[in-house]
Amino acid sequence: MTTRLFNSSSINDFRAFTSKRILAPAVLFAVLFAGAEHMCQALTLGYSAGYLTDPFQAIEVNKTIEAAQQAGIKTLPVTNANGDAGKQVTDIHNLVGEGAQAILVMPADSEAIVPALSFANTKKVPVVAIDNATAGGKAYMIVRANNIKMGEDAAAAVAKALNGKGVVLSLMGDQATAAGRERTEGFDNYIKKNAPEIRIIEQPTYWKTDKAVAAAQTIVSSTPGLGAIYMQSDSVMLAGVLNVLKSANKLTKVGEPNHIYLISIDGTPLALQKIRDGWLDALISQPVDLYVKYGLSYVQAAVDGKKFDTGPTDHQSEIIDYQGSPVDLLPARLVTPADATDNSLWGNQAK
Repeated sequence: MTTRLFNSSSINDFRAFTSKRILAPAVLFAVLFAGAEHMCQALTLGYSAGYLTDPFQAIEVNKTIEAAQQAGIKTLPVTNANGDAGKQVTDIHNLVGEGAQAILVMPADSEAIVPALSFANTKKVPVVAIDNATAGGKAYMIVRANNIKMGEDAAAAVAKALNGKGVVLSLMGDQATAAGRERTEGFDNYIKKNAPEIRIIEQPTYWKTDKAVAAAQTIVSSTPGLGAIYMQSDSVMLAGVLNVLKSANKLTKVGEPNHIYLISIDGTPLALQKIRDGWLDALISQPVDLYVKYGLSYVQAAVDGKKFDTGPTDHQSEIIDYQGSPVDLLPARLVTPADATDNSLWGNQAK
């Protein structure tokens, strides 16, 4: 994917147009992409990954670096904190020291990343967070899906499948991340308000496959009336959960008797295949392609010194303020067997 931004003539027009005003998001993006062919050649980008232990994160990094290089951006070697929040702070210090003019970061810990943001700010290096939010500090922009809405959409699907009654296992992500907290909050609040007769069994997984498997084994074996499983990341949890159900002789296809309803978040190639094969009922596909596209767009805007107002954008999202940083909340899509073959889904494009 090539991200189209500024060409040499549009840069001057854009700067003249914006020199004395803050643009509403929709206006800014209309100018940002109009007639542009490439980014400024001088830009050097650092990428700090919180972890690369699952296919989702690896695909996100690969797509970002590929798009950045196609756009003419120099990319430093990607750093991987491997889930260590302290290492990620050190990684960002190192990227700044290596000459990064802007940094894309996927935070391993929403709060622990704050000192790294403060350091980058003192060095005049803007930071754009993608996929996960920062809980404080000052990011230039946070680009992510509306995780509360994803949790709500998953809950609505579960409530419908269970006819408002029964037991659901919620395999939570890491509650130290905004994504984990919000996917839990959206799901829980929807069930409490709209399907109060459904009982939620919550199990933390910390985005770890082994913990998800252990939790699923415990609950599946001890809960005869289990009606549904909500997985906050199919990249981390789906394969293990299917194996647990198979080992317990409780894996049946969608529509068969005693089927346990399964829904997940991410939209990996594996998850889409399992929907097509009839093992997974539904998923919510994160907009990975949009994380890449708009993450890089905001990087260029940051280097060019542009500012954003809150409000609707021209790409079906909304910029809000979140603990002092602007967040572009992108829409995420509920996918069922009816549209699991759609080639516009990132999971069907991934190599």
